[in-house]
Formats: sequence, C-alpha cells, structure tokens
Amino acid sequence: MQKKRWIWLALGIAALLFVLLYPTMQRAREKARMLPVSGVPLMVSPEIGVGEQLRGLYVAPSSISTPTARVSMPPAQVKSPAQITLASVRKVAPDRHLIKTASVTIETDDVGSTVRKAIALAKEKGGYVFGLTEEVEPTGKHSAVLEIRVPADEFEDTLLAIERLGKIRSKTVRAEDVTEEFLDIQSRLTALRESEKRILKMLSEAEDLDTVMRLENELATRRSEIERFEGRLRYLRERTTFCSISLTITEFRVVATPPETWAAVKVAADAWRELVKVLRALATVGIWAAIWSILWLPTLLVILVGARFVVVRLIQLRPTRTSEPAQGS
Repeated sequence: MQKKRWIWLALGIAALLFVLLYPTMQRAREKARMLPVSGVPLMVSPEIGVGEQLRGLYVAPSSISTPTARVSMPPAQVKSPAQITLASVRKVAPDRHLIKTASVTIETDDVGSTVRKAIALAKEKGGYVFGLTEEVEPTGKHSAVLEIRVPADEFEDTLLAIERLGKIRSKTVRAEDVTEEFLDIQSRLTALRESEKRILKMLSEAEDLDTVMRLENELATRRSEIERFEGRLRYLRERTTFCSISLTITEFRVVATPPETWAAVKVAADAWRELVKVLRALATVGIWAAIWSILWLPTLLVILVGARFVVVRLIQLRPTRTSEPAQGS
C-alpha cells in the first residue's frame, strides 16, 4: 500500500506540471513556426556586369537584366568576391566608366601632423583637397575631416598610402558604373547635333516668316538640350577622372578612469532599485498564478481529494490487517 500511495502522488504531481507547462509549450511551438527561413545559397556569376561584381554576392535568378554594355569574363579570370578589387575590374574592363569613392577613418597621436601629411600626399598623387574641417572637443580631443580628390589611376595607391598614416578604424570603398549613362548621353548628343544641322539647313532655305519662327524655336530647343547633356557629360567625366576620398582623422587618447568611491546614498539607491525589481517580479508571478488558477486550482483540488481518499483508505485498512493474525492464533 505504501508503494501505491507514492505512485498516486507521483501521478498527481505529473498531471499538475503538465497543466502548468502545456500553455508555455504551445507558445514556444507557435514562435518556432514563425521564424524566417535563412541560409539562401548565394553564387557569383562571371557574366554579371562590372558594377554588380563590385557589390559582391548576388542571388542568381532565372533571368538577369543587365546594361547593354556588359563585360564577360573568361573562366580563367573569374575571381571570388574577396579577390575583386577596383584595379582588377579596370584591368578586365578598361573602357568602363566608374565613379569611385572611399571613406576612411584613421586614428593617430598627432592630428595636425597627419593632416599636413594627407594634404602633401594628395598633391603628390596629382590631386587636391577641396574640404577641411577641424574640431577640438571640450575634453581636448582633436579630430579632422578632409575631402580629397585624386586621379582615378592613383586611387588605390592613395588609399594604401593613407592606411600608413595611422591606425585604420574603418574603411569603405564604393564604385558606381555609369558606362551605360555615358554611352546613352553620347548617342543623344550625336542625334541632337545632326538634328541641329538639319534645322539650320532648313532655316537657310526658308522664305516665309512663320516657317522661320517655327524653325528658330525648334533650334533653341535643340541647343538647350545639347547644353544640358553636355553639362551632364562633363560632370560624369570629372567624377570618373577624379575619385573622392573622405578621410576622418581622430586623436588617440587614453581616458583615465576615476577610482570608485563608496557612497552610502548610492548603495541605498541601488538596494532600493533591486528591492523594487524583486517586488515587481513577485507581483508578476502572483498575477500569473491568479489568472491561471482557473486551470491549475481545480486540478490541485482533485489531486488533494484523491490523496485524502487514499490516505483515509489506507488508515482504514491498516487495523484490519494487523488484527487478522491475532484472530488466527
């Protein structure tokens, strides 16, 4: 009977734990279903345009729309994204028009000296500095930001030289392929200039005033479009001929940490905050227990009633068993 009593008690405890933990298991199962699927395989294609290769990996769909002027790399020249550099792209596609920019942050002991070295480096590479901002914080920390323009052929060499000026904290290099826009503008300019020649020829042959005025308006429109496209073409040539580098120089300084001091007020405040946290946790547990009591309280009552019945039954059966040997004797 002792063994049966423990079995009933174990079953009651198991039922109580199941009732309490089942809702939590259901919520965890629902959250697991809502997790996004990750790990989509990526691949690199030798047929993708130069601008896409500079941006690294891409997901290969069934059909890829690329610019009209595209570059196909032989299998022997295909490189992994980590090996693709601006110099390698320029070597494979020398006729591409790329707008290259970089942002570099370095740390040095002497900001002023590093600024002078950076200006001298830009002049040495055939470039120039078109922006300089220096700042001294209230703590005395010195920093400077330089905007540098260098020829495209000296872009990577300049970046390597800048890295030797101090400790690199961050470095970002980007390249935008504007070859398609460049070729499109050139073709538009060619068509507009031919149209301008035809209008000039018709204007020289026109006799009535209405025709002359209409042709002059058309000529003014063509020349306005030509000037607009020529301005855009000059801008693209300037951006592809000279590359921009934003250089941020910060001063390396060890910040002294003040020694910790004991303060009774601070200790009391910390103790009060911890006490409030404990009280909040207890209140949260109490609220949860009160709300979920509609499930676990009936189960607990059933278990207690069953246990009481078993105990009473055992008490009633024990004297009977002890008196049976006495009657037999």
